[in-house]
Amino acid sequence: MNIKRKPVVFHNVIRAAATCKSEEWFASAVELRNAVIKSGLYGTGPIIYQFAGYDPKTDMADYTFYLPVNAPIQLTENAKLQFFPEWKFADGLVVRHADLEEDLEESYEVLRACADEFRLELQEPFYHIYLDVYGGGIIDIYAPISGGAVR
Repeated sequence: MNIKRKPVVFHNVIRAAATCKSEEWFASAVELRNAVIKSGLYGTGPIIYQFAGYDPKTDMADYTFYLPVNAPIQLTENAKLQFFPEWKFADGLVVRHADLEEDLEESYEVLRACADEFRLELQEPFYHIYLDVYGGGIIDIYAPISGGAVR
């Protein structure tokens, strides 16, 4: 696997949380994208998601989704969404997970091993940048480096 070290920056990002069946995260991501379109905006980048927790008794998982949009927005104080004019990490490791049928854990372990080798501390949970390619999808797993510092 090819691991790269780089920053990540997105502008005008909407954040939403969702709880769904562990394998149905994509449906929640589509719901966010559809809500954005219905509000008169459109996505300018990929859907990014972060796995936040899992309950094996119910097979329900908590996710956080991020979507860059074409313009800044104003949200009410009690809105379920959050808005970030700029969403960025100064430094991180990224690995491409091309086969969505394979378990993500192997890619996580590769990121962790690389971080250990270079004495870097990663922030978990990692971010998954879903890229729509050739009628299918791939995921870039982004692991922010804590403060960019060596441990």
